Amino acid sequence: MAQNGGFGGFGGFGGFGGFGGAGGIGGTGLGDFFTAGAVGPYDPALTVGLQTAAEGIEHVAGDGPAPVPTQLPENSTANLARSADWVRGSLYLTDFIKDVDSTVAGNQVSLSFEGADLVAINRPSAELMSQQAKFVREYADLRADRAAEITSQLGFPTEYFAMILALHPAHNRYTLELITVTQLMCAHMAMMAKYALAIRRPDQVDTRIMPMIATPGHGSFPSAHATEAYGVATVMLGLMDAWQSYADSTDRRALLQQLANRIAVNRTVAGVHYPMDSWAGASLGQAVGGAILGRCGATQSAKSITYTPNNTDFFGHEFDRLVAGDPVSTDYGIQIGAGVQSSQSELFNWLWKKALKEAHTGDEGAMV
Repeated sequence: MAQNGGFGGFGGFGGFGGFGGAGGIGGTGLGDFFTAGAVGPYDPALTVGLQTAAEGIEHVAGDGPAPVPTQLPENSTANLARSADWVRGSLYLTDFIKDVDSTVAGNQVSLSFEGADLVAINRPSAELMSQQAKFVREYADLRADRAAEITSQLGFPTEYFAMILALHPAHNRYTLELITVTQLMCAHMAMMAKYALAIRRPDQVDTRIMPMIATPGHGSFPSAHATEAYGVATVMLGLMDAWQSYADSTDRRALLQQLANRIAVNRTVAGVHYPMDSWAGASLGQAVGGAILGRCGATQSAKSITYTPNNTDFFGHEFDRLVAGDPVSTDYGIQIGAGVQSSQSELFNWLWKKALKEAHTGDEGAMV
């Protein structure tokens, strides 16, 4: 999520100057999403120059009828590569969200996908918010060390994932697009849960917290940054399984999971999230990431999760163990349910196949 709730960074992978950020319309990050791949406005001199040039040379082409064009294939993924990044982003979002449903019953919000229960998150009590504020105050000691990370992760932190997987726009355009699309889907899902649960931010509970960044203009629970980070980690782990191209894949997998943990915790360090927000966000992100893999046509299924918050710190490695089914001393309020296999989508499968060809094998200009 961008700092103030926007979906920033969607076009960053389209250029060579980086992977996008939090800028855009009114600081929300929406600008990059709505303009990615679009041709910018011409300056007035160029507009006039093009007009006078056209008028001056048009006669050379004669005055006969225009040729009859060949038709593009109708309603076909064959046209996707011709579309601007933001157009594909809009199509992915529509394709995914149409199968999402949310239900609020009592103090619980349940999110389902294609009719199957995906995540259920229970609302924390006011007393628990007060207790969790102590963790947020204690994490403030790390602000000096984490300041660069926190401020550069206000938008989608795609560069951090690219660092681990050695991704570059020249070689991995569609892998980077898949990362951004995952963050976009996770952001929307997190907003549904935030709206339903309506939890105050830490600085609204305890004045001593004083965040080091602007507090976002939406609820605290679950953390959208945690949702996005764990969603991306889940999808990239699935892509690595399909690629089978890293000799050190075990290390890179561990780094992806640790990075998701660190991105989530950074938001608590900054003073804008409780640790329980990260538990809820990690649960949602893992589930959404699994649903995206199914949409792509991968064999991995999403793990359905129910989270009941309690007064514990966030431990990413323990969350990973819970999802993997490894024994842990406590469940931290996490209950893992049955797997949910989502159906393949033509749109997501098109993107997945493009990303598969960007493995480190030399195909289509990818690294070797």
